[in-house]
Amino acid sequence: MAAQKIWILIFSAVTLAGQVSEIPQLDRSSGFQTDDNDPDLPKLVCRMALFAQYGSDIPGADKLVRHGLSLFARNNALETADAAACLTTFAGVLESKGQPKQAQEQLERALAIRERLLGPNHSLVADSLIRLGMAHFYQGESAQAEKMEVRAVEILRLQAPSQDLAAALNDLGTVLSAQGRAKEAEDRTREAISIWERVAGSDDPSLSGGLTNLALLLEARKQYDEATRAVNRARRIDERAFPPNHPRIAADLNAAGVLATARKNYPEAEELLVRAQSILENSLSPQHPETGQVMLYLAEVYRLEKKLELARDTFKRGLAVVTSTWGPNDKRLAPWMEKLAEVLRTQQDFAGAEDLEIRATRIRVIHTIR
Repeated sequence: MAAQKIWILIFSAVTLAGQVSEIPQLDRSSGFQTDDNDPDLPKLVCRMALFAQYGSDIPGADKLVRHGLSLFARNNALETADAAACLTTFAGVLESKGQPKQAQEQLERALAIRERLLGPNHSLVADSLIRLGMAHFYQGESAQAEKMEVRAVEILRLQAPSQDLAAALNDLGTVLSAQGRAKEAEDRTREAISIWERVAGSDDPSLSGGLTNLALLLEARKQYDEATRAVNRARRIDERAFPPNHPRIAADLNAAGVLATARKNYPEAEELLVRAQSILENSLSPQHPETGQVMLYLAEVYRLEKKLELARDTFKRGLAVVTSTWGPNDKRLAPWMEKLAEVLRTQQDFAGAEDLEIRATRIRVIHTIR
């Protein structure tokens, strides 16, 4: 059994290189043989998928996790805790491919299994709620995202302070910030940072996400010095923990680019955001909502630099990406549409500008009525 599991790990590495798409039988003369009925095999394959995802090998992770789930199904073991973990990994892969709706469906399946097996207040139920909340958030469903994150926080507060609680608070801060509730968002984010520092240490990679969120909140209030310290600290942590093409590095570059824009250092902002966009397009997907958001920030820099053709094209690409995820009536779209309209009007495309302004106004009216 031990030899077989070692072989699985080695063979999975070959899978990640794209040379095969499933795990076959080994030749008997090798001394090893796989057994698809081994109850440990699906869990091992799904674990390798998780490693591949962490290494930004999304195609390899996709192949592995689908094979792992097929093995769970073959063994009639889809309603188990291990299968729920595999569904969670699958959701992460789908999200990385820019498919949040499909990711949400897998997370809902995992949540149902965990609630049934473990009860409503288990930490793994909270884990599913945290992830599901962000899946809703990426689709512009802010109210539903808030409910999920609040419930996760309530569950995790019943236990000792943990990194999971910090993650839930940080994500809740992100959701509240998108709703314009800046003070609440900052309170949750600072609490998350404090917990991470106590539980994991001042240089733990998980801390950088909270620092990045805090920096963006501070930048919106023009507290540039503290925002700069937070961004720089997050980048130092992540550059020690992750390879240079990791999405976390892109998030740091994006935050630094937004801050440089606010400080009117447009050449620096452009450089940072171009690097962030390139990383996300290669490590996640050109259609991922985070990629689209970086494009919008970059388009705004181009607009401010009066590089109007680049601004127009980048605004259009960014809006297409986020609209496909958020939906056509998300309130976050309106200000970006108006910025693109300003570019088009400067280029004397008055019809295009008017169409965008009408759509932005319609979105604002819809959300005012609600």
